[in-house]
Amino acid sequence: MTSLKASRKSQVPNTTMHIPEGYIIGDRLNWDAPWIKVRLWTELPFWLMVDNTTMAVTHGGHEFQLSIHDNYYELFFGECTDSRVSAGYCGPRKKPEDLPPAVKEAMAARPSRPHMWRKCKTYLKVESRCNEDVWNAAGEAEMPRVKEAKLYLSELCRAHIPVINTLIRAYRLSTYDYFAFEVSPWDVPHWCIERDGHSKTSTLVSYRDWDGKPVIFRSMDLPNEPEVYKLIDANDLRSQISLVPTAGEFELLDALNLMERGDYSGAVRRVTTAIEVVVEAVAGNAVEAASGKPAAEKFLKETRMRFDERVRRHQKLVGRSAPTTLLKALKEIRELRHKIVHGGYRIGPSERGKAQKAVDTGRWLFNWFENDDAKRDIREKRIAFRSLGRDLTGGIFSPRITPDGVVLSPIQALLGFGGSPKK
Repeated sequence: MTSLKASRKSQVPNTTMHIPEGYIIGDRLNWDAPWIKVRLWTELPFWLMVDNTTMAVTHGGHEFQLSIHDNYYELFFGECTDSRVSAGYCGPRKKPEDLPPAVKEAMAARPSRPHMWRKCKTYLKVESRCNEDVWNAAGEAEMPRVKEAKLYLSELCRAHIPVINTLIRAYRLSTYDYFAFEVSPWDVPHWCIERDGHSKTSTLVSYRDWDGKPVIFRSMDLPNEPEVYKLIDANDLRSQISLVPTAGEFELLDALNLMERGDYSGAVRRVTTAIEVVVEAVAGNAVEAASGKPAAEKFLKETRMRFDERVRRHQKLVGRSAPTTLLKALKEIRELRHKIVHGGYRIGPSERGKAQKAVDTGRWLFNWFENDDAKRDIREKRIAFRSLGRDLTGGIFSPRITPDGVVLSPIQALLGFGGSPKK
């Protein structure tokens, strides 16, 4: 055994690993490469009841050409899945002999596999631009560059959702169509980036790529015995059927869900409502315990438009003071909600961090006012385990629309090496 260790040691090169002072995701991409024209495709989850057409849509000071198509189909090679992984063609339905050469070759290579058509709802195409080096990197074999290029393409597509929603808002105001709504990454998860007849695909929400439940390995000692991913046992769920929610708790759950679906403005509205509802409940309970039910009813009626007074009275009666930082954040969250509701403000992809901060802080505020350790533990423990499938990279290249068009930049550094982030 000793000689084996010595032999292995002698084979280790006498080199010193160079550790970079800092690293930014996207360092392997050439951000100074020229822009190239591309078209971004995505399918809406509903129909726009209008003729196929192309129109100019202005957002962020830039005019985008946007095409509407309701005659598109997807051709699947094998199973028709939500992930679209087996889709080989998208466009107007054609006879087999009229399909593009690459599609016909793929069909001929697998003659035994079924080929199924799926009718799409309204397809939109947005004319935009992309970094040329990113486009090239997405087709290379060097994995780090490919991954960074795919992140870029995902952010590029995400940046154009506000452009699409500009069209949808105009359509809704003009028609009052009951079924149309502003979309989020959850609603339009699958995109195609096209250039000169060549295309690359992108999925904005990894959860939407799951065609089945994922499996996990509880122990590296048993690599061949995976478990199907689950968050609760069936018996435990059965015992929780009669669980009573805290006042405002469903609004809090909705806020967390809307945040993951990409409806950032809706998430802020819901988390604010959740806090206001739980404050009303705990403040009313505190006054009732101190002065009786009639006094509590009178207090809630008199403070219907005086939220700050409810917070102040609750703290005084229960003898607990919320941290100053949380109360300051509460004021900021309510001001942001007011801007969304009364000013028509929409939180775009480049400001996702603002919404995430509001939702996370709102959850902590809810925990403080609720003051229930058991429920707090449900929300605050196992967050990493519950995060499987979440979109944790959105906004990493800070996508935004300018008068010149879409702009992305590598601004978020992965620190920990002791150096300073690049500018």
